[in-house]
Amino acid sequence: MKKARENQVGYLFIAVIMIPMGIYLNYTYIVNGQFSESIMVFFLGTSALMMSYLSPHLFPKDERAKEIIGKSMTANYFTLFATITFLFLLVGALEPNTLSATQVLIILFCIMVTSIPLTMVIYSKRI
Repeated sequence: MKKARENQVGYLFIAVIMIPMGIYLNYTYIVNGQFSESIMVFFLGTSALMMSYLSPHLFPKDERAKEIIGKSMTANYFTLFATITFLFLLVGALEPNTLSATQVLIILFCIMVTSIPLTMVIYSKRI
C-alpha cells in the first residue's frame, strides 16, 4: 500500500506541472486555430492525473489489477484501430488541407496516452 501511495503522489506531482504547462504552451495555437505539436504535454499531464487515480487499483499486483489491465488493453486495441481508420478517412477527405505524417503520429500518440488510462479508470469502477 505504501508503494501505491508513493506512486500516486508522484503521478499527481507530474500532472500538476504538465497540465498547466500544456495549457500555456498550446493556448496561442488553439486561439489562432493552428495545430500545436506541443499538445502532447497536455495529454501526458492528463494521463498522469488518471494514473494518480489508478495507482491504488493497479499497484497491488492481484487478480483485479490484471483483469483491469487486460480488459483495458483489449478495448484500446479497438480504439486504436478505429482511430487509424478515422484518420485514414479524414486525411483522404481533406484533400487541400492534409495532415502531415508528424501531425497524424501526434494525434495517435495523444489518443493512446489518454485512452489507455481512461479505459482503466472505467474498468476500475466496474470490476
